[in-house]
Amino acid sequence: MEKIIFNLIGNAFKYTLVGSIEVEIIYGQSTASLIVRDTGVGIPKADLPMVWDRFHRVEATSRSHEGTGIGLALTKQFVQLHGGTIEVTSNYPSNSSDDHGSTFTATFPLGKDHLPAAGLIDDAPMNNRRAYARGIVAEAAGWRPVGDAATPSDSDESYSGSEGHKSADLNFEPRDLIILADDNQDMLDYIKNIFSQYCHVRIAHNGKMALELARKYMPQLIVSDVMMPIMDGFGLVNALKEDPLLKSIPIILLTARAADSDRAEGVMSGADDFVPKPFSSRELLARANLQVQLGKRRKEMESRFLERTKELQILSDLSPAGLFRMDYECNIVLCNDRFFELSGIQQGQEIECRLNFVHNDYRVRVENMLKQSLEAQESGSIDFVFQNGTWVKCSVRWWKHGLVGMATDTTLTR
Repeated sequence: MEKIIFNLIGNAFKYTLVGSIEVEIIYGQSTASLIVRDTGVGIPKADLPMVWDRFHRVEATSRSHEGTGIGLALTKQFVQLHGGTIEVTSNYPSNSSDDHGSTFTATFPLGKDHLPAAGLIDDAPMNNRRAYARGIVAEAAGWRPVGDAATPSDSDESYSGSEGHKSADLNFEPRDLIILADDNQDMLDYIKNIFSQYCHVRIAHNGKMALELARKYMPQLIVSDVMMPIMDGFGLVNALKEDPLLKSIPIILLTARAADSDRAEGVMSGADDFVPKPFSSRELLARANLQVQLGKRRKEMESRFLERTKELQILSDLSPAGLFRMDYECNIVLCNDRFFELSGIQQGQEIECRLNFVHNDYRVRVENMLKQSLEAQESGSIDFVFQNGTWVKCSVRWWKHGLVGMATDTTLTR
């Protein structure tokens, strides 16, 4: 029922740029009707039969760059689940001076005998009912125009979950930063109210602005609409993934298009999550919390990897032995500075022959030992001399990418 009320009122706000919105409840002998009446732009007669179709969007002036295209379809389904019906009438003017606006009427049977027993739950305690109502008011307050005075629903208490309990399983930190990108100011305010009690929030009105904020502040998460002017959500994802400094920032895309193909497009674009509208505040919080925690874990692992890589580089540089890695063609693909010193190879020098740094008298024997280790997937060792006259004891060990080895200087023992 919450979604029915919020979707109908939200739809009225969206298409009523000036004028008024009325909400009325009429009780009959066996039914109750919820009526939402607005003085908005109206719906063209040809579109009236299709407003309940998924992804159908009326081409009319609204507050948002992207129409919902799914909210009314879901609303009708929810009404039918309650055994009710919903109708719409509308005046679509031929010019701006004519009467215009739409009226949505949802009618529900009273009682619960018409509902399946499996779908019924016991009445919630009175304190939970009040908290649930405050949650609805808090979400609706997110649609108020910017600059309006705060209402009692903006108190910290109003951000409780729909059962009246603050979520103890969210792991946001006060210093976390989330960037919200949407061209719809009402939607920005609504989502900002969801997150601002948990962390810092910055808003952007298009993808380009969000990208600039990300470069400046390095957020823990970006939540972006798909359809926006200047740079859309997909463009923002691409720009983030192409930037080495920003590519690890998780991003959630919001869209009214919720078909399987649209979800696939969102995920394949590189977005970390894809949330269809309309969404519940609790679902968005849960998904955002997951992405923030995954992002932190990813950043921590990358930091540990870089730290470990640096440690290994230091050990390699300080090693008295020459360390190297060979591929299956016996080509040196990686070695430390000490190996360059022992072999006499100049760093950056192109090696014309894979073993031409080995003295001619030992080249065949060294090559046979290396091939044997590769074919038998076993360790091996050999004493030989480099072309520059340095004697070494060389030991190698097989692994799935070829061989890793160590060359120790034995010249003084000769």
